[in-house]
Amino acid sequence: MELNITAIRQNLKRIKVLYTDVDGTFVNNGCLFRNRHHYSINNAQALYQLLTAGVDIVMTSGREKEKLKETARLLGFKNYIANLGMQIVYNLGEKIIQNYGGNFKSPQEVKQWIQSTGVAEALLQQFSGKIEFYHPWSDVLQTHLLFIGELPYQQVSRWMEQHFPLLRIIDNGEVPPYRKFRHPHTFHVLPRSIGKRQAIEIDKRERHLSRTELIGIGDSLEDVSIAPEVGVFFLLDPTVPARGDNIVNIPNEDGEGFSRVVQFLKTHHLF
Repeated sequence: MELNITAIRQNLKRIKVLYTDVDGTFVNNGCLFRNRHHYSINNAQALYQLLTAGVDIVMTSGREKEKLKETARLLGFKNYIANLGMQIVYNLGEKIIQNYGGNFKSPQEVKQWIQSTGVAEALLQQFSGKIEFYHPWSDVLQTHLLFIGELPYQQVSRWMEQHFPLLRIIDNGEVPPYRKFRHPHTFHVLPRSIGKRQAIEIDKRERHLSRTELIGIGDSLEDVSIAPEVGVFFLLDPTVPARGDNIVNIPNEDGEGFSRVVQFLKTHHLF
């Protein structure tokens, strides 16, 4: 979809909730007050405009809920989705819905089960030199496995389906250079039944939200997966293969695509 207000209005009422990825979306190189080249207040200003208008900004991230809680507290957010959909958190932890899939009783059980399949060893051998554990975060992550590298994603995804059909590998977008990788992405391995879309489905039921009240913003295939659950999804990376009548591509070469989305929505009185 082009950035066409008539088409967008067909899918949206007044926005109540914005589901957004964090890194590469409103944060650049780990900093809210940067774009991709220098310091900038534009994305922070966009968050301020949303908050003062009463829009619920829900971070949907691969980060653990403890890390997201501190980020949410500092920025004035209340609700967030952690561990790629494994935990839906309300009011800074007052209520938490666990979405582990299967019969797991704790996040540690999920990670232990994933490790027991041998998927880590198989990935590192099959794609030697192209992927490795993302230290130190992979060590402290309690819920699933985290890798970094430069992988042919479609190829590795098909390989996972063939050899580990109960698991999925998620490309969660590009991150800053790491060791030998110049343009690495982070890759999460978790049960096939878990993801950002599944978490948003739960949140919609829990809070009786309508698709026409929701938008999404992100820069990865996993982010795009939520498009069927929201009125409009704004994609900040044109290299991500995405199809859908409600997906809008937004320029983000400078890292300020998030602020462009918000300004567009504000100009057209959608929040």
